[in-house]
Amino acid sequence: MLFSGTMQRLKKHWISQNVKFNEGVSEKALSAFEQAFGVLLPLDIREFFLTLNGMPDDVTDNEMIRFWMLEEVKPLPSGARGFATSDCIDHPESVFLFADYSLWAHAYAIRLLASPLERNDIFMIGGDRPILLFRSFGELIDSYLNDNDLMFAKRSSR
Repeated sequence: MLFSGTMQRLKKHWISQNVKFNEGVSEKALSAFEQAFGVLLPLDIREFFLTLNGMPDDVTDNEMIRFWMLEEVKPLPSGARGFATSDCIDHPESVFLFADYSLWAHAYAIRLLASPLERNDIFMIGGDRPILLFRSFGELIDSYLNDNDLMFAKRSSR
């Protein structure tokens, strides 16, 4: 897959930081997730979970970011109810939490729908309201590997 080179870079990055991570899940597990939530995972996050199923419960990277296991990924209304209102974010039921920073100082979430999207927006959840950070999971991973600070900054060009 096109994104697999990036996943290998991420794996090497975590190994260099002595970060424990889980081996990837099966296609069957991804299909079960999609069916359970009525969504279609984009290729980039799909490749992530096939290669690396996040980090164990008690593990973060050196920046205190923890990528979750597929079985922990959940819709915003069940994971951060206070941000799951339509005056806070459009269609909160389509926004799924997948990572957090500093034991939930804030979290990261991706918009997923039943049909392919041009972009799968990534939001930072926390503070007054969600902040759009990236247009795709791949863009988030590129930023993560190249400059973690971008994962915390509001990006006004979005």
